[in-house]
Amino acid sequence: MVARVTPLRFVRLASLPHGRRVLLRLAGADVRRFLQGILTADVEVARPGQAVPAAILTVKGKIIAEAIVLGCADGSLHLALPADVADEVIALLDRHIIMDDVTLERDDAAEFAIAWPGPLAGPGIEALETIHPGPGVLLFGAPEAVAAALAGAEEVGPEGWDARRIEAGAPAWGREIAAGVFPPEVGFVAAVSYDKGCFMGQEPLARIHARGQVNRVLVRVRGGTCPKERVELAAPERPQAGRWTTWAADGAGAIGLAIVHRSAAAPGTVLTGEGVGAVEVTSGPLGDDPGLAGKRS
Repeated sequence: MVARVTPLRFVRLASLPHGRRVLLRLAGADVRRFLQGILTADVEVARPGQAVPAAILTVKGKIIAEAIVLGCADGSLHLALPADVADEVIALLDRHIIMDDVTLERDDAAEFAIAWPGPLAGPGIEALETIHPGPGVLLFGAPEAVAAALAGAEEVGPEGWDARRIEAGAPAWGREIAAGVFPPEVGFVAAVSYDKGCFMGQEPLARIHARGQVNRVLVRVRGGTCPKERVELAAPERPQAGRWTTWAADGAGAIGLAIVHRSAAAPGTVLTGEGVGAVEVTSGPLGDDPGLAGKRS
């Protein structure tokens, strides 16, 4: 019997809505300490070959931007920033560099892709294991080097990538993750370390963690019709029960991710949306923070 070989697939992040990334290279003796005080993630987890999801928060604990910490082969740490907020984020980081030995170098030419199942390697690229913005190998480098590493692989379009994210319960910048929300409200707790110590916006998240309560959470949903745009969802007792944010065709219907009120975040809950009819919640909260009380129970 011949074993079936899973073909290598990939998606170019620049092909996705809000997916294009800017590479921010950081250098200097204080990079790790500096990032540790700014980002929600524990940057020490970003060992060579590892990419770690992170967020930059306001002092009130709400998201300014998502970021990916890139643990490169030479031990350096760089950031992949959403292109649509890169100017704002780089300016913020620059303001916080006071007496730190940290320099920033923006690279708009680098191309980012995620491939799976992996592993993957090639000259002129970095290839890092990642769970965000979805599971796979995050690779980046000059466009020609990325193209050479992916030669012969099958390119997946936005809908195919969304189906993979939905299966993984992985929120995306510009879809679920947005400025002005708390990470637990959009299933982005994987980006938060509660154990590493202080970081910008840490106190409000620590209070949420102690309480174990946000009103809105990420769930999977299923409906009979694929939306053409984001759809507001309603329940009989709650007209503003949530929003369908990501979708992909699935047989005769559609699957997706939605941000819903916690009271609706139970499998079997049926919501309704204009133009899509009945939408069933098929999971409990994804990427949620149970809080200290939840961990003890």
